[in-house]
Amino acid sequence: MKPYSVDEQKWRAFSTDMQLKNIAAEFSRAAHAGGGMNEEQKEQEKGAYERAIALIDAAIADPQWGKDGALLYRLRDAAASLYARGGDVAVSRFIGMELLRE
Repeated sequence: MKPYSVDEQKWRAFSTDMQLKNIAAEFSRAAHAGGGMNEEQKEQEKGAYERAIALIDAAIADPQWGKDGALLYRLRDAAASLYARGGDVAVSRFIGMELLRE
């Protein structure tokens, strides 16, 4: 599988709110795939976490976040922990929903 890469120029054109919505979508995908037990679903979950981490890294590098970037570092820690431990449907769903609240 080809590693996911973020188009930094396109990403920076999004507002911080839109960036969070895109990150939330990956947590939602991970939650939906994480309920399954077969290898394909596990790979889908893993891929969603990888994409979430890549998007978070792109957001961290985006200067429009300024002092609000601390949220992104905490979010990245959570995504990396979920990725390393094989995910948690409830936690992924919660994070995704919290990112959409505004």
